[in-house]
Amino acid sequence: MRDPDFHELDRDYRSGGAAYAYAPQKPDLWQRMSRVMEVFLYLLILAAILRIFWPEVEKQRTLNSELSEIERQQAEREARVADLRQEYELLKSDREYLETVARDRLDLSREGEHIIRIERPEQEEEPLPDAVDSAELPKVKPLKPLK
Repeated sequence: MRDPDFHELDRDYRSGGAAYAYAPQKPDLWQRMSRVMEVFLYLLILAAILRIFWPEVEKQRTLNSELSEIERQQAEREARVADLRQEYELLKSDREYLETVARDRLDLSREGEHIIRIERPEQEEEPLPDAVDSAELPKVKPLKPLK
């Protein structure tokens, strides 16, 4: 024997009317628990995936930071190479520049010329005190005359 509620649905369905409607029932305790367990299982799977792949993500971040540091060093070195190439070309072609550099590096001067070189301390970041002692001033070294 069929349930009379089902006959009503069959009749609405067969007639092709838009009156075919199904009122959802309120889920019972087992359906709710099943849904909660399903969500919990999805979260557990997601946590397992994160646990497996998280070390690789951290490793990738570390490698990316190392790569950016290496690229920065490479750019600095390329700039240094460009500067050295430019200086080499100037030394090869410009006699006046060559004389200036030689006099500077070899501490030479021309006859009758007095050059004063001030040697500064390595740390220039310290602020100067209000009262400066003469003992704290940089020492002046005279240059050798050019022959």
